[in-house]
Amino acid sequence: MYQPQYMNFSYFIPPQDGWSRNRTVHIQDESYTLLDQLGQGKFASVWKSKTRSGYYAAVKIFDFNHSKNNINSSQRMNSFQNEIKMINRLRNEKDSVVTLHTFDIDRERQMGYIVMELGNTKFKDHIQYLQQTHYKSHQNGYDYISAYDRKNIWIQLVNIVCALHRNNIVHRDLKPANLVFFGSTLKLIDFGIAQDVSAQYNPHQRGGSHPYSAPECFVYYMPITSKADIWSIGAILYYLTYGTSPVYESAQPPSGYSPTQSNLVQDILYHSLQRDPNRRAEHRWLVEHPLTKSNAIF
Repeated sequence: MYQPQYMNFSYFIPPQDGWSRNRTVHIQDESYTLLDQLGQGKFASVWKSKTRSGYYAAVKIFDFNHSKNNINSSQRMNSFQNEIKMINRLRNEKDSVVTLHTFDIDRERQMGYIVMELGNTKFKDHIQYLQQTHYKSHQNGYDYISAYDRKNIWIQLVNIVCALHRNNIVHRDLKPANLVFFGSTLKLIDFGIAQDVSAQYNPHQRGGSHPYSAPECFVYYMPITSKADIWSIGAILYYLTYGTSPVYESAQPPSGYSPTQSNLVQDILYHSLQRDPNRRAEHRWLVEHPLTKSNAIF
């Protein structure tokens, strides 16, 4: 387990809900001014920040003093330590995973900080922009976004799950909220409940986000393997195709929608959104699939 170096800060730390713009925090001898809140998850909040020298970064703040949303202080600490461990383990996967700059704990105040590279655009914001552009042009098919854009994003999603697989990590919570565009590059930014592939039956590592997390993530007696992340990117492909998450937790289109015109996408959705992990596609199958490997988009 990666253990932070402890520092004592002299400024007052407010409750988690009290964080506000323009507050300055000190992390590893650097000052970070919080500019805008980028997100709020179960374990922490994330802020766009700026250093004294003008460098921008994302600062993730964990408040270990408070229990909220059924998450206690111990769980927040475990998430903090796990995130550092997993991102460090994936440090050579810079094209798929956010870069960690530094981290720290104020043991006296019981606050944790993780400083990461700052992305440009949230995943859903970018997809909504692509949808609006696609709606105006009516080119490359009539799904939620263009087939061309969908293919480019799909290839990056496959690269992300392959990076996790290479490093024996099961993310378990791959979803639009945990993806950010850094320019045109899509990266995974959150690892709070990721686990080692060997921890298949860990009773303390259950849960995720319906319907993007695989069904086995919510069942105590089922092993959680790398197949769980294949379900997740299938669910994200479903969102790129129909503009909503998998309504029936299957490849079936939403009520009132016709199936996508793309036989390639239909094929991937069918093989990814299988409730039985043994029937779900393998990583190699996704890599070699025509939608991933060839120039075909339909």
